[in-house]
Amino acid sequence: MSRLAAALAVIVVMATGCSRAPHLDPDAIEDARLGVRVKTALVNDAELGPRVVEVRVDRGVVTLSGLVGSTAEADRAIELVRAIPGVVDVRSQLAVGQSSELRAMAPDVEPVPRPAPVPTPRLGAALNRRLAVGAALGAQRPTDDLLDTNVTVGPMVRLGVGRGLGFAIGFSWFSTDLSSANAETLGRITLRPVMGGVNYTLNDQTRWALSLSMVAGLAFNSFAFEESAARDGLALAADNSFAMRPGASLWYDINSRTAFNVFAGYLITRPGLTFLEGGQFVRRSVRADAAVRSVGMAWKLF
Repeated sequence: MSRLAAALAVIVVMATGCSRAPHLDPDAIEDARLGVRVKTALVNDAELGPRVVEVRVDRGVVTLSGLVGSTAEADRAIELVRAIPGVVDVRSQLAVGQSSELRAMAPDVEPVPRPAPVPTPRLGAALNRRLAVGAALGAQRPTDDLLDTNVTVGPMVRLGVGRGLGFAIGFSWFSTDLSSANAETLGRITLRPVMGGVNYTLNDQTRWALSLSMVAGLAFNSFAFEESAARDGLALAADNSFAMRPGASLWYDINSRTAFNVFAGYLITRPGLTFLEGGQFVRRSVRADAAVRSVGMAWKLF
């Protein structure tokens, strides 16, 4: 019954806290999230689960109060809470009593705690937002020997934060030099794929999330030819092309507004280039497939 009462207490506190979340400042939201993790750890502990321990959080400092069965249980509670990420300090107001005292005091300590000291919106509700945009520093290594490896800065978008299937948007823009078979630079090709698709996100309601994605779309390509190149075999223009990219993203939510991202994937696109050969225009596909890696920051809009 004590476990059921503790669970009901957490649910009521979460429901009450959620209604106040829009009025909380960032510090209060962080304290609320931390309070949920602390309360959950205590309730799920095999030794401390039957005890009703009240939790208050103020700027990362956790205060524990209530009645436990022994000094060892009090020490265990302090040690358990101190190990939770985000806890700055632990202050104990725990009292030690015999089992008979615990039973006698049960009606006094088991009612639903006051919601005001620990407002508790759903874990991640304030931390995670549904749309984030930013920029990423990327490195692309084309598989075609005629294209050079390069480093670029491009846009990045994150849609949704929940576990499971969701929508994904991908860009992987880059520019690279195109060379002839005799290593003469013919010009610079720029590829700007705009892709959409699906992803599957794995997370455990913490700051970390892993997303596996598959996106496809159209690459908007352009080519700037090298005027000093030989006229025969000169590349003149690049056509737009279909693009597809499987990949994996690792996200870390720094706070309620910013997130850090590490991405690895493989871009597949084959733009057609127009060459001037023997006084005639010849169209030939270029294998612009590339291994893509990037790191970036995203700012959560809403």
